[in-house]
Amino acid sequence: MMPNALPRGRSLLLVDDEALLLKSLRRELHGLGYRLLTAASGEEALGLLAQTEVQVILSDYRMPGMTGVEFLTEARRLYPDTVRMVLSGYADIEAVVDAINLGYIYKFMNKPWDSQQLREVVREAFEHHDLMRQGAQFSRLFENAGEGIFIVGNDGCIESVNPAFSAITGYAAAELAGLRHEILHVEQRGQTSIAEIFEAIAGCGHWAGEVWSQRKNGEVFPAAINVSAIRDANGRATQFVGLCTDITERKQREIALLESEKRFRDFMEFAPIGMVIVGLDGRLVKVNQALCRILGYRREQLETMSFEDLTPPDDLAADLAMWRKLLEGETALWQAEKGYLRQDGGLVWVQLTASVLRDTHGAAQCFDVQIEDISDRRQHQEQIRQLAYFDSLTGLPNRRLLQDRLEQALAQARRGGRIAVVAFLDLDHFKQVNDVHGHEAGDELLKAAAQRLSLCVRRGDTVARQGGDEFIVVLAEVSDVAAAEVVAAKIVQALAMPFELTALNLTVTTITTSIGIAVFPVHGGNAQDLMKRADLAMYAAKEGGRNGYRVYDDSLSV
Repeated sequence: MMPNALPRGRSLLLVDDEALLLKSLRRELHGLGYRLLTAASGEEALGLLAQTEVQVILSDYRMPGMTGVEFLTEARRLYPDTVRMVLSGYADIEAVVDAINLGYIYKFMNKPWDSQQLREVVREAFEHHDLMRQGAQFSRLFENAGEGIFIVGNDGCIESVNPAFSAITGYAAAELAGLRHEILHVEQRGQTSIAEIFEAIAGCGHWAGEVWSQRKNGEVFPAAINVSAIRDANGRATQFVGLCTDITERKQREIALLESEKRFRDFMEFAPIGMVIVGLDGRLVKVNQALCRILGYRREQLETMSFEDLTPPDDLAADLAMWRKLLEGETALWQAEKGYLRQDGGLVWVQLTASVLRDTHGAAQCFDVQIEDISDRRQHQEQIRQLAYFDSLTGLPNRRLLQDRLEQALAQARRGGRIAVVAFLDLDHFKQVNDVHGHEAGDELLKAAAQRLSLCVRRGDTVARQGGDEFIVVLAEVSDVAAAEVVAAKIVQALAMPFELTALNLTVTTITTSIGIAVFPVHGGNAQDLMKRADLAMYAAKEGGRNGYRVYDDSLSV
């Protein structure tokens, strides 16, 4: 079968110049549900990648022509969505670790490989790809969100909509897929045009406002739209994700207020979201029960207060400016996610929508404000942030957040003329625990080790999980090398104590740690050099008998 005829799916590309090793790898991974592709060189593999979609690549390091790292570096540039791994002998580990630190490689395996570990690593690689590509958390939020969500490709065609969007427009998702987004838009004099919307998104990546939309049955309705661009690693907009809210009822409420205060008062009282009429002087004139529930005040308390009493001091100047813009007609609608102060002193996050109600002559009468409690939405956003920046097993910062923290620490050290320390460590004999007691015991041990490490450093320092049983500690405000050694000795002592894994009724007494220390600016002026030299020092500590630490010196680079 020719490569371009291969069906799309869970494709794994194996690259090795030795035919026997390729055959062995195919035998190990056969029957596991993967589409196995093979190439005998980096050049051949790049040709294959140009013709078919591949999710995971496993490449040998030592090959004639392009090395494995060179091939995977090029694969990352051309096909950044692939998960890239390398097979490496011990002698190649320095180059491979450098590539991992630079983000070119997801992880590596030593030769000869362990069959079970090989299958597990490949399975994890596909899971990693699925998480990054499909966005499991986003998918659940997408399907269950109360607001309409739509996704438009950079060609202007609708790619997907959620059930709430279908309910708003009357179109099933399958009916809209592939259609131009203009089918839902109705141009009206005075409103922002589609061209202006996309011009704004091109400039700042985001646009929010009101438009007139059209349902499947031809009915035209007002909608609040919030659109953001999704960009790839090169900054190119690949998709546009938008929220759509049918604001017909809100518009009707505005009219009802002008025509009949009583009807509006009754509607306002039973609204499921917080509503408040704010006087032009900022006083809360009329509030509903939902707002009382959100803020924790009684009605009679709120109606003696102003919005300034509920606004955090740091937000007050910006909020006053927005109220003035509404009043002066510079903007017709203010929408924002912001915090307000509850009676108990806590902060509640809300979706604020505010506009000015005017009489038939255009004179401002009051502010119409709606406040929706979005605490659950913020919690979901925090969960997504946790997935992106924190290790799911230990809760420690992951490699991505570590890189940011390390760069911050180095910048502070440069400005203050101080040193900063990177300590690279792994757990001695950890593999033995995994092999004897299983991965569950290994996971529990890693979590316990992470807790002990966190107790050994100060609040301003960073403990991160590099992967496997490897951890990195960044000491941001250490006074001198001797102080760093005190912390290292403390960590060695803490991790040498027995681990009581009570959930498994197991005590582990064989774990120690080997630590490598590199100091800025003595051992390197950037994060990459410091990580590399701390890693070299760690291996020197292992060779020196383990259960200890080693400060980098120039003899280790020979």
